[in-house]
Amino acid sequence: MDPLIVVEDSERVRSVTINRPDRLNALSSHVLAELEDVVRSAQDDPSVGCLVLRGAGPRAFCAGADLEEIRGLSSEQAQEFILRGHRTMDAVEASRVPVVAAVGGYALGGGFELALACHLVIASRRATFGLPEAKIGCMPGFGGTQRLLLAARRAPAFHLLLTGASVDAARAWEIGLLSVPPVDDDAFDDAVRDLAVTVAAGSRTGTRSILEAALAAARPQALAQEAALAALAIASTDGQEGITAFAERRPPKFTGGSRA
Repeated sequence: MDPLIVVEDSERVRSVTINRPDRLNALSSHVLAELEDVVRSAQDDPSVGCLVLRGAGPRAFCAGADLEEIRGLSSEQAQEFILRGHRTMDAVEASRVPVVAAVGGYALGGGFELALACHLVIASRRATFGLPEAKIGCMPGFGGTQRLLLAARRAPAFHLLLTGASVDAARAWEIGLLSVPPVDDDAFDDAVRDLAVTVAAGSRTGTRSILEAALAAARPQALAQEAALAALAIASTDGQEGITAFAERRPPKFTGGSRA
């Protein structure tokens, strides 16, 4: 069986690849746990000056949570899954080794939230960003309601949250989601490497201090509230209908009911 996470080191840069191209690199509980372990293991490794998160294959950085895992979950089970995601996103955001999201395709749902948790985001022109949860009766649950409003301007952030619309890389740059302008596809790998090598060349002490200072304002209460509400949304009648409809490629039939 192929590994879920592939790790490669070069020039003080640790490349971390979610290796589920057949599932568009969807985030299962196992993927989330392994990703957290990789990020945490880099914290005390002096040979690592930068982490780069990628998705395997040409289509997706990460297309979000694994819908097969969350179909049929109770609110308690959904919250367990959501909190698993929160621990991973928190580990990425709290990393004292700078983390770069290299988005060369779809970054949707939890995949977009993973990119938002990273310190730097670089995207190819074919990248697509979106939080489609509103379309399936759910809501972002891995920190998206908080981090998107910090990354983008208020009006476009609420537009993405409430409509479930997606934006291309050019629009993502316009509203503040990218660290640098979109990169041509054929130059993307070189641009990612150049950015990561530049970041990794900095002093570990200096970058650690910058990140600690910049991330000092935590949002634990808001993130905890998001986790609870997201779990209820997943387990609700509308949430399960939306997830099932999406998997079956049909329009959902929402009733506004809740799950007992």
